[in-house]
Amino acid sequence: MLLLFSAAASAEEVKIKWKGDYAHNSDKRWSKDNPYDSGFSKNFKNGTPQEFGEVKKDGELNAFIYSPKDMKGPVPFVVVMHGCDGMVTSEKEWTQHVAAELNKAGIGVLVLDSYTTRLVDESCGLPDQHWGRRRADDAYSALDYLIEKKIATEVYVMGYSNGGLASLMAMTKKQADHPKRFAAGFPIAPNCYSVITKYGDYYAPVIVFVGDKDDANPPAPCHEMMKKKRATPIQLIEYKDANHGFVLNQPSKVGAHGWALTYNPIAEKDMMQTIIAAIKTKRFGTGIESR
Repeated sequence: MLLLFSAAASAEEVKIKWKGDYAHNSDKRWSKDNPYDSGFSKNFKNGTPQEFGEVKKDGELNAFIYSPKDMKGPVPFVVVMHGCDGMVTSEKEWTQHVAAELNKAGIGVLVLDSYTTRLVDESCGLPDQHWGRRRADDAYSALDYLIEKKIATEVYVMGYSNGGLASLMAMTKKQADHPKRFAAGFPIAPNCYSVITKYGDYYAPVIVFVGDKDDANPPAPCHEMMKKKRATPIQLIEYKDANHGFVLNQPSKVGAHGWALTYNPIAEKDMMQTIIAAIKTKRFGTGIESR
């Protein structure tokens, strides 16, 4: 039987100005010869096939803010990033569930929509690396918005699938030229193939959540990532018998790209409890843990 996610409070829809003029970005446009590094772009739209070749310097992102009940001042906030399918029904419901659980713990949530204003339908498969890079700056645009509006005391980033890669990329030292930074990152089922994330360093704690049966983003590269010694805490939590869809409350299916998607309520609940505990206690583990 399909379990129902808890309902979140009503969201406030806002527009966030996108910012990309940072030293780690360039003016290089997407091309077949430059499919990945073009993700580090100073352009809001950078000419990818998903954008039908359009290049645009500036733009805005849609976002949905869920504030804890009776919030009277700034609180911790989490920026939540959708997967490669964009804000489809299953991911809308997942982000609402995340918001409800975090709001109950006194934590605010900003759900960030990277695709609607770019007129992008999806970025699954080969474009994953490019969009993981692009969307890291989306996350920082949301971080800046929350701090500038003075509604957040500190900000964390959390994302699923391509959003997981974006949140992992956001925590790397390559992004350290941002004046405002995340307190920690919580990537879920990310692509860990990138040299930047696998062998690079991170400026703040990270907890990565994966399923051992994930055939979309297999966990082996994430295990490889954990072999490097780093000064900053990074932990990999791997759930047994969980595949790529373990956080999505929907009937079990094989997705359009042939990936198994099965909801695992035990793993999903444990993940949320782990994230809330980390935000509340500021304690972060290291190494690989199987649950």
